[in-house]
Amino acid sequence: MNCPKCNTVAEADQIECSACGILFSKWQEREENVASGNMNRYMRIATATSNEFNWTILAIVCLAVVGAFYLFSRHLQS
Repeated sequence: MNCPKCNTVAEADQIECSACGILFSKWQEREENVASGNMNRYMRIATATSNEFNWTILAIVCLAVVGAFYLFSRHLQS
């Protein structure tokens, strides 16, 4: 059998790919869910990732604004 992710040859009784580390049982579960149209689990994961990404961008913007005010106030003092 070949790994579905990296195409490395794997033994039939292997749990994970020795090259990329993919878990064959999880890959098979995902493929079965996709084939049956059961995408709920994957949509929740995608949404959670998007929310985390939004919080990360908000934190970066806040840090940039605080940094800009700090530099501006130092410039006014000199």
